Amino acid sequence: MHRLESDLFNQKTKKISQFSGFLLFGLTLTLLTVGIVALFSVSGKFILGKENLVSSLMFRQFLWISMGLILCFVFSFIDYHRLIDNSFLLLSFGFFLLLLCFVPGIGHRVHGSSRWISLGGLNFEPSEFSKIFLSLFLAHMIAKKKQGVFLFASPNLVAFVVVSLFICLLMISGDLGSAFLYLLLYVLYLYLDGYPLKFILPTLGSGILVVLAVGLIMPERRSRLMAFLNMDQDIQGKSYQLWQSLIALGSGGMTGLGLGNSRQKMFYLPESTTDFIFPIIGEELGLIATLLIVGLYLAFVLTAGWISLFAPDKEGLMVGTALTSLIGMQALFNLGVVTGLLPNKGFPLPFISYGGSNLLFCLISVGILLNIHRQRSFEFRIYIEQKGAQRSINL
Repeated sequence: MHRLESDLFNQKTKKISQFSGFLLFGLTLTLLTVGIVALFSVSGKFILGKENLVSSLMFRQFLWISMGLILCFVFSFIDYHRLIDNSFLLLSFGFFLLLLCFVPGIGHRVHGSSRWISLGGLNFEPSEFSKIFLSLFLAHMIAKKKQGVFLFASPNLVAFVVVSLFICLLMISGDLGSAFLYLLLYVLYLYLDGYPLKFILPTLGSGILVVLAVGLIMPERRSRLMAFLNMDQDIQGKSYQLWQSLIALGSGGMTGLGLGNSRQKMFYLPESTTDFIFPIIGEELGLIATLLIVGLYLAFVLTAGWISLFAPDKEGLMVGTALTSLIGMQALFNLGVVTGLLPNKGFPLPFISYGGSNLLFCLISVGILLNIHRQRSFEFRIYIEQKGAQRSINL
């Protein structure tokens, strides 16, 4: 265990560090509660003769949340170094799951993307879990760089090849959003590995151009981009969903129409329980509530970032920063889409949108972040005990 610099452990830093784990979990529970309330309100549109569907939506979401919280608890006690050491096997499993998306009868195509697996009536998105595996693997490459090689090759070369394979597979499947997030993970890896900006920025720019070029080739993606650029030309067609989203946000005003009183959720706004749940919240609870939710996400990212910044080692810094960035970027992209600032890509709103895959990803990520915090707190206690013993000897 390396010796920690004493200036990092002043009294103020100690208190903040000890409190950050509780704060992160509290923010997580708050966002989950917002999601439950919002989903219950939005699900009211199904009440007209379809009570079972309401119960089904809420029941399944409670199951996902329960499973996610259990996994969060379990991963908070698993040493993240063990996950990093086994990241190659985990990533190989993730790659295998992504390949299953192309298998007839198993893979499930939605909105032009082959990114879902359907088994026994259960649909899940492998790319969500592969984000965790890739974050762990890139941290493993940082650790292996100290040893010089990984599988008889440079760790940096292995990282580039692996990330490129995943991005290519995701682009072939039509999941350009996840491909872009994987690109950002690689850029983060380069930054934490000490690469200069004169190398990082061209890499990021080239990757964005490739993703955009592939998007323009695919008819479904090209039509979404054209609808975004010319949103006032096809209001009843490709731009319909975005316009209904803006109408919902505008109708809410400062304080909203009241919980359960949304008009847009009555089958006007598609995907109002998933990717477009935020406009319904804005319509029912108003601008003040939406700003509070944005504040919750900002507080979550800052708290998780603080935990990552004071990780015991560089591997923990990589994993923590990667998972924090993924959750933060998904929230940012979702808010950008529903407000018309970004083209529609289907990013769920973390912790709030209905669905299991992204929710499990988020809660497992929180569990890993809590373990990083736990490791940091343990190391701090060892440091204090050593300092106390040293003072006793000196006395």
